[in-house]
Amino acid sequence: MSGNDIIYGRQSVLETLKAGKRNLHKIWLLEGTAGDIIQEILQLARAKGIPIEWSKRESLDKRTQGHHQGIVAQASAISFHSLDDFIAQLGDSSDPTVVVALDEIQDPHNVGAILRSAGFFGVAAALVPKWRSAPVGETAARVSSGAIEHVPLIKVTNLAQSITELQEAGFEVIGADMEGQAITKHVPGKRTAIVFGSEGTGLRRLVRERCDKLVAIPGGGKVSSLNVAATAAIFLYVLCRRSSIGRAPVL
Repeated sequence: MSGNDIIYGRQSVLETLKAGKRNLHKIWLLEGTAGDIIQEILQLARAKGIPIEWSKRESLDKRTQGHHQGIVAQASAISFHSLDDFIAQLGDSSDPTVVVALDEIQDPHNVGAILRSAGFFGVAAALVPKWRSAPVGETAARVSSGAIEHVPLIKVTNLAQSITELQEAGFEVIGADMEGQAITKHVPGKRTAIVFGSEGTGLRRLVRERCDKLVAIPGGGKVSSLNVAATAAIFLYVLCRRSSIGRAPVL
């Protein structure tokens, strides 16, 4: 069925049910599967009238390209928001707001891991380029462990132009870059956008130039850099902690 996504993994399916943003058309469960999460999924699915089919492992294996943990679901395609609508909804709000932007990140595992961190720390939205980036599909959804259902996704055609629009809306845009100042010295304002570059080359030149500031994670070991997903988790912890938002405690 076109226009639909396959979701698999217990936490991913559970969070999709809880979020209620997408229609689930059917759930396939491995025969004999049990546990607290499975019972919660069954309860929510039955309450929503979602068909459930108990299946053999071979049948589930054919529906996925990864470890499904005994559960697969078919859902309506994930929706993307426009940047204009997001900014309009913010209005004149003075609430602390952090968003992330992904600059041509190629590995869907990294995309999913970043979205998982974004969901944990209470990030308001994630900007993803329309072109030359990993798709926000099955793999990213599974790696995000359902966080993809709670972080609004904004698809943009030109990230550099979108940075300008964010700045005009009162966002300070900072780029994650090894040549930047230490993130531990950065004092965030009420609205912050943090941009993460691709795994191999980092931020593109124009994107770097559009950022208000470049920031880095100070390290003291023999390894020169971190994976972009690990970098994002550290940045978001620091930014959200200092902005007093989401689940990052103020220490």
